[in-house]
Amino acid sequence: MSKSGFSVVYVVGAGLSAGLGFPTVANLLPELWGRLDREGVSDLEDVVRFHHPDFNAARDDTYPTIEQLLSEMQANADLFDSTRPAAGGFTSVELKDRHSKLLHDLATWFHELKRTALRSRPEWLDQLVAAMKNEQAAIISFNWDLILDQLLFGEELDKASYGLDRRRTGVRLIKPHGSLNWYKSNAAAPLKESKKFALTGDGTDGVFAFRPLRAPISRKGRQYMPLIIPPVYAKQFEGTLFRKLWQETVRVLSTANEVRFLGFSLAEADFHAKFVLRCGFYSQENGQLKHGGKRAAPTGRSKVIIVDPSDEPHKRIQRVVGWECASHKNTISAWIADGGLP
Repeated sequence: MSKSGFSVVYVVGAGLSAGLGFPTVANLLPELWGRLDREGVSDLEDVVRFHHPDFNAARDDTYPTIEQLLSEMQANADLFDSTRPAAGGFTSVELKDRHSKLLHDLATWFHELKRTALRSRPEWLDQLVAAMKNEQAAIISFNWDLILDQLLFGEELDKASYGLDRRRTGVRLIKPHGSLNWYKSNAAAPLKESKKFALTGDGTDGVFAFRPLRAPISRKGRQYMPLIIPPVYAKQFEGTLFRKLWQETVRVLSTANEVRFLGFSLAEADFHAKFVLRCGFYSQENGQLKHGGKRAAPTGRSKVIIVDPSDEPHKRIQRVVGWECASHKNTISAWIADGGLP
């Protein structure tokens, strides 16, 4: 790490996880559908068909994306009492329960995918993790999964690993959309002290993390709902933890010498990510904002690398960056095989 800040910052998205067998936004719901129990399928099918009358579980092309469905369920819940004289096929409480169950089933599935990915992890992933450690990089991950958490930190995982303690230098993993091993204090309360560590806050505002990493269900059947930001169009970020995470995201971007976007699509509807990225790149040219309203001396434009096989992410990211970027229309594995890493 340089005196002016993190010399290398990675911004990773679903493309990194997809290369390890995780689903993409487009195919997530059809793949998850077959894993749901009979009651869960029946309950969710009612909701999907209400919003999409032509839905047919046997045809993948009739499924909404997970982002679309959860956004529709959120809008349905927000306007439930304002649009109905009485409950119809399901109550507002049942709708919220189905929303929560869908996210919990998704979290449980992602834990299983993590175990599979780590059992036979590809060489390119080990090379990437080694580079991140050697560069003492800051990694901004918009994924919930725990692949990088495990490989970067293992049993040494603590709050500093997540960028929440600046006193310690070294590689850190910043997760502005939450993580599958983070839990609010009420959910983490039954856990033994040896199985968790505090991330931030206290009392009802406290947030804890599991260590070692584990699925959101105990051997006794107790279920834990992770602190994750659902993939909806109108995302909500509440509490001290997310404020710190977004501030840290801007801070490391503001002084980066090189920023590498790996498998990050920057969807058009993701206004929060666009805003926070723009803040970081603006600060590179104009100086990092300090308390009192003054700015530090600008560190200048970073070198920006974009790795994604699709065309649109390159265009969207370059518009947010504001200057010419090095584009590699490749998968992450192919880019690394071609010598993309130093």
